[in-house]
Amino acid sequence: MYLSANTISCNLLLLVGLKGSGKTFVGGVLEKHLAVKFLRVEPIFIELLQQDPELSGVPLEKKGFQIVLNQLDELAQSHSTLCIESTGTAHTFPELLTALYQGFRVLTIHMKAPLDTCIARVLTRDASAHIPVLDHRLNEINERALLVNLPWDLEIDNSQFLDELAIVEAVRGILAP
Repeated sequence: MYLSANTISCNLLLLVGLKGSGKTFVGGVLEKHLAVKFLRVEPIFIELLQQDPELSGVPLEKKGFQIVLNQLDELAQSHSTLCIESTGTAHTFPELLTALYQGFRVLTIHMKAPLDTCIARVLTRDASAHIPVLDHRLNEINERALLVNLPWDLEIDNSQFLDELAIVEAVRGILAP
């Protein structure tokens, strides 16, 4: 279903966790302190929805995630380490993950935080930078995200916002060959 055309050796940090677990925060920290290019996924989907408000479900996922893959392929030409974020709950996430593993050295980072903390963060954050979700949909997404289980290369407990340098050192540890 998805295809990565990348043939260049490139690390891909995949931040996976609940909505509100701090994936965007950590991606920004890694971009700021390490030679990591953070590609935010949600703005891609927001733009797609603005262009075609009727697009939803699997067709939206297919189109959006292929754009993400295309952009990752392009970014790999000039960056040795990339980073994206996901709840891991999309219907086509397994297929996306397969394509990511085919094109990149994927390092999975599990972003952990209590469900109630995540919900409170989502309800108080800048909504313009994230896909808007209704309360019942937020609960549904986060309940499904709790079930995502991958072979984690690193787990970051973001119950309270972490020190940036601690995040950087933890990620440096998994980037070393």
